[in-house]
Amino acid sequence: MNETVPTRRPGRPRREESGDVDQQLVEAAIRMVAQHGPALTMNTIIAASGLSRKTVYARYPNKPALMAAVVRRMLDYGLEPLVVPERAHWRESLHAFVDQSLNEVCQPQAMALRRLLMLDPAFMDEVKPRIEQVVVRRYMDPLVGFLSGLVKAGTIPPQDIGFVAEALTSLVLSESHRRFFQNDVDSANDPSRLDEYARKLVRLFCDGLLATER
Repeated sequence: MNETVPTRRPGRPRREESGDVDQQLVEAAIRMVAQHGPALTMNTIIAASGLSRKTVYARYPNKPALMAAVVRRMLDYGLEPLVVPERAHWRESLHAFVDQSLNEVCQPQAMALRRLLMLDPAFMDEVKPRIEQVVVRRYMDPLVGFLSGLVKAGTIPPQDIGFVAEALTSLVLSESHRRFFQNDVDSANDPSRLDEYARKLVRLFCDGLLATER
């Protein structure tokens, strides 16, 4: 006997289906913002998502509402800490981490996020604590853990690890600021320039704040 597969009656989607639709829509918006900037239209986002206008507007009645969801999704992603890569020498591990961080904060999605936040100062004030939380958890905390391990092992002298991690993170972010405000498109497409800057930062900290390896 053939079994009849139950079909869902028309109407509002189930909760898990609604979540899938939201994810599909927000991810499409993130891609479009990275490619075209925040001036893109709702129609462009809808076309990229493959969803109907009715489905989209049922969730986000206007573009600011959708952009707010995009910003929150991007910030939620940033709450996962980066991992300091294992290399043969601790300086190379530090370089790999700094290079990875630089590439992340200078990527098109990060620049698009800046543009979105600059469109609405009130929204920037709202999410500022979240941004600070992302910076601490994603970049500073892994650095603190890594450098603290070096101090514990006697590889580098005891020092204010929190200050070192904050200073290094600030310099990483400052390069992202520079590229954004100077619209440095050429270097944004040249990973070797980021790698060179990462090596300069590592030399500065290893030979300066971190002093001499034991």
